[in-house]
Amino acid sequence: MPLSERIRKLAEKFSGPSAEHSEQQTPPALPPRGEADSSEPPHQPLPAAVKRHSDAADPRLPWSVSDPRALLGGRVGTNSYPVNRRLVGASVACKPVPTNAWWQNLVLEQGDHPVVTTPYIVKCLDSAVVVCAPKPLVQETYVNSIWCDDWRVHIEGCSGHSVAAFDSLSATVEYRGEATAATVPLVRGAPYITVVFDSPALLSLSTVHAIIGVDGSHGSGSAVVRLNSGSTWLVTCDSPVELQQNGMSALVSSAPVVGAVRLALVSDGESPQALAALLSAKDTIPVGGAIDVTSNDDEAVFTVDWITQGSGPSDRLLMCALPHHQMALTDACWVDDVGKYWTSMGHVRAIRGSQWRWTETIEPLGFSGQNRLSAEDRAVLLEFVHADASSLPEDCSVLPQDPYFFGKAVARAMRIALIADEVGDAASCGLAVERAKSWLAPWVDGSNSDFLVYDDEWKGMVSTRGMTDPAADFGQGRYNDHHFHYGYFIYAAAALAKLCPEWLEEPGRREFFDLLARDYCDISDADEHFPFMRCFEFYEGHSIASGLFPFGDSRNQESTSEAINAYYAAFLYAQVTGRSQIAHYVRAILQLEARSSRVYWHLGDLTSDIYPDAFAKAQAVVGILWSSKADYTTWFGNNPEYIYGIQFLPYTPAMALLLKRQWVADIWPKFLEKVARDSETESWREMINLTYAVVDKEATKERTIKVTEHDDGNSASNSYYWIATV
Repeated sequence: MPLSERIRKLAEKFSGPSAEHSEQQTPPALPPRGEADSSEPPHQPLPAAVKRHSDAADPRLPWSVSDPRALLGGRVGTNSYPVNRRLVGASVACKPVPTNAWWQNLVLEQGDHPVVTTPYIVKCLDSAVVVCAPKPLVQETYVNSIWCDDWRVHIEGCSGHSVAAFDSLSATVEYRGEATAATVPLVRGAPYITVVFDSPALLSLSTVHAIIGVDGSHGSGSAVVRLNSGSTWLVTCDSPVELQQNGMSALVSSAPVVGAVRLALVSDGESPQALAALLSAKDTIPVGGAIDVTSNDDEAVFTVDWITQGSGPSDRLLMCALPHHQMALTDACWVDDVGKYWTSMGHVRAIRGSQWRWTETIEPLGFSGQNRLSAEDRAVLLEFVHADASSLPEDCSVLPQDPYFFGKAVARAMRIALIADEVGDAASCGLAVERAKSWLAPWVDGSNSDFLVYDDEWKGMVSTRGMTDPAADFGQGRYNDHHFHYGYFIYAAAALAKLCPEWLEEPGRREFFDLLARDYCDISDADEHFPFMRCFEFYEGHSIASGLFPFGDSRNQESTSEAINAYYAAFLYAQVTGRSQIAHYVRAILQLEARSSRVYWHLGDLTSDIYPDAFAKAQAVVGILWSSKADYTTWFGNNPEYIYGIQFLPYTPAMALLLKRQWVADIWPKFLEKVARDSETESWREMINLTYAVVDKEATKERTIKVTEHDDGNSASNSYYWIATV
């Protein structure tokens, strides 16, 4: 069986149903996204540990496997942006096709936008695979990856390419033509790019650089190629051919090749040690990976098992670890002779072996804050919750009609209800609960103007307007920000399940909220109606917010705090509805999301050496993190209070995972104090000031106690509760 066929079989087995770039795309215009119990312990222990995989190795307990079409009746439609069957292979198209994957660009438009495999950036064209080892372009407000056609592996005579299989750590691209067939396993962290030729073909490689030397003395089928850019590359072939320079910028084989052709950057210059390390791994080819998560109340253990093919043993596998891996991996066999490849997420480090393992410490977290309320704070909150609950409108028509801002509004109401319950104000709690129930009713039964429908094309819940208008509801119909939007709904549902469980058990209600949880946080491949963990990117350890829009910088996420809120909400919802196995799994994801956010978005928090100084010393947060770029901005404006504030809201108990005392104390005098002082609006000023509660509660109370204009997802009760309990 050809190697590429074995790759496809393995990849299908483990598939879940789940620069400045020279051709950088302008993002589509979207609407501005601006502000638009007392004895319960803060942390409720979950039952015994449960083991879960992110790929199809064992049966995972799903939220539900009910068919959304049966649950929703007529609220079903087909997205106006169809799955491109030319770019999506038949074995992938028969399952829920991912919408927020790291490789999403491969199946959008013409499929020729870049994807970041780390440490390389790759484009799959119909006649070639283009490989770039990026170099940094650094300014005060961004760190970008400079795109360059370092190598083109020409695949002539093909009619096109498609994604034939995928798993949580890889995507397999297939090329087919009358006389040529090739398979490209794109695996996160692989120091080689591999193209497997199924049928004999003369190998042709080209580069935009001048080739200044070809050394074929390292074994049959191998060549070390020096370029005038200063870089050195290793090219290896399974076939025993000679690789010869052809003209100034091309490399060809002396005879047709069959099997694997691999390219790896050796170093920016000569490095015999790096070359030797890469050569030792040339016959062990990664083709995919499986994730195992074992979680209990105290810790979550993540295990990656890399899937390999080729004639080399699996323990010779060489891969690259990102900074958040480097901090946590245990029993790692580091291979520093390879050197550290630069990426826009920091330098990666080479590691030997086919299994990775690390542990995330689970921090206490529940509905309540980290600390108990004092008698004095309870007295203040009694006044606040009465006023806040009384101000909630009875008429839901005055509320926002889109899922994002409505979600914030109903989550705000249920925060008020939970705080009222904790301080013993049953009347205010009951009023807030009744308001939330009446507001949610039209969304549950589909009688609101922008009701949610099941998209039978991409397998997800989307807004009515989003089904036909790509710019509506922040690109919701194209699967932008689903975890942000539905996280607020699920938080409200979790709070209702705690305070008013009988309401949730009325016919159709729990089923509706389960659909939203399944949309963004489906942990099981047993659910054929939604993709596995739609937004979460397991290699990078954080979520991807961008959906079905191709970008030159590939994937992105803006608000880490709203991503954390989404998994916090799903954790609470699973816990309060008696699904402890799901709660354990989601709690593990939440902890990893929080740590990766602190590594890649918080400058100087867990590490100070991710980004170059020119960028890292100019601000304390990344606004939008792309696959190949770190940007100090937001989608809705460049005001500093927006850029910082969108990384902090909403202020729920889960923000204690993100906002740590030492980091806030360090950046307050350098950045945050001025950002708050210069804020153009009181509501954004409050978002910044509330961070200081982890440093000095009383000073923060003084800064916020008289605020009258709150963010639309916040309230006086919630601000004071955050300060008092964090």
